[in-house]
Amino acid sequence: MQKRSNRMVAAFALSVIALLACSPQVVLREVVGLNQTETPMRAVAIPVLPTPTPLISAIAATAPATYSLPTASPMPSLALPLPAASSTPTLLPTPTAPPALPLRTDLPALTLRDWQRPANDNGRCFHFLPTGYFSARDFEIQIPRLKDLQARWVLAIYSDENQLRLAAAQFKAAGVVPVWRRMLRAYQRYYAWDRDIQILKDAGLPPYFQIYNEPDTGEEWDGREINREQWVAYFVQAAKDLYNAGGFVGIQVLDEEWLRVVLQTIKAQKGDRIFGRMFFVPHPYGVNHPPNYVEDDVSVLGFRGFADVFQQEIGFVPPFIAGEGGWKFKAGEDNRFPTVDDKLHAKYHVEVFRWFLDGKLSDGKPLPDYLFAFCPWILAGAMEGAAWYDSFEGERTLTIAEVKKIPIFTRKFSWDKK
Repeated sequence: MQKRSNRMVAAFALSVIALLACSPQVVLREVVGLNQTETPMRAVAIPVLPTPTPLISAIAATAPATYSLPTASPMPSLALPLPAASSTPTLLPTPTAPPALPLRTDLPALTLRDWQRPANDNGRCFHFLPTGYFSARDFEIQIPRLKDLQARWVLAIYSDENQLRLAAAQFKAAGVVPVWRRMLRAYQRYYAWDRDIQILKDAGLPPYFQIYNEPDTGEEWDGREINREQWVAYFVQAAKDLYNAGGFVGIQVLDEEWLRVVLQTIKAQKGDRIFGRMFFVPHPYGVNHPPNYVEDDVSVLGFRGFADVFQQEIGFVPPFIAGEGGWKFKAGEDNRFPTVDDKLHAKYHVEVFRWFLDGKLSDGKPLPDYLFAFCPWILAGAMEGAAWYDSFEGERTLTIAEVKKIPIFTRKFSWDKK
């Protein structure tokens, strides 16, 4: 009987010891009677009850010598234990460098005086037509107009290789150097640069190609969300292909930060060779600001901010060919200045074209060598209010007449004056 009592006391002691070693939730289930399937109560602080000294003393007196009672432990901490300190430092993974662009190495970098330009270059240019499809009749009408205005450059959109081949022959015969813009939205890719460059080689024209147009505007995304990262990747791919095919790589953006990101991306991919055969196409519209307006970049002088970006990022400024710009008829965005009527339209455009004759800009600063040409929007177009010819707003006959009065000249660069 005494042995049985001792065994019962020992069993009870072991139960108490097990409970003391368990988590509060287990103690709560055993004491309160909570079943495993029942929802536990919200966690609350459980007060530590005083140890029942008489009971423990009785257990100690009757328990076998082989058992020792554990000392009471505090409530378990909810904090996870920290890992043991290691003498070996933890190395964070380094970002993977982007792969270098595979570029040919036999193309020399061009200085400004090395670039191909038209004979008797006067910097005068026009954006040709608003469409990339032409007919023989278009050239019968527009080529004489270009010649009449003494234009030496033209910026032309084309939609396919057949249109490119047709237009190239016409411009070559007229003695005009074209800058080409493939009709391409900001989210589209194009892979036939080598074929198009070969067409120009066959025609005897320099391979000036503008890649994309105003990709930082919603109009060029057709309702899609503007995605700069995607466009930059597409541009770099096209620039690589165009460069390797022997072409001149033209970049066009309206936002200086987009330009900076593109240049930095090309540098990160070891594509600096592209910069030696790259040109830039600003769009310096004047709205109704006069030619000497410098309060902000909404000006025909606004292209100079992009020159600063090139200087900062690649150390020099490549050729600039203003592919769109000038003043649209009836422009009146800034109510501090008069609306552009026929007289102002004529006066302002004559002043810009005279930059290349006088060698200075409208604010009195020297004409930079890097500004090769200025192409107002737009030569002709029935649905274009800004068109000089064929517009529903009438033709800019006064402007045309005044431009024709500018003396025939050849533009002088700084190296021509030495």
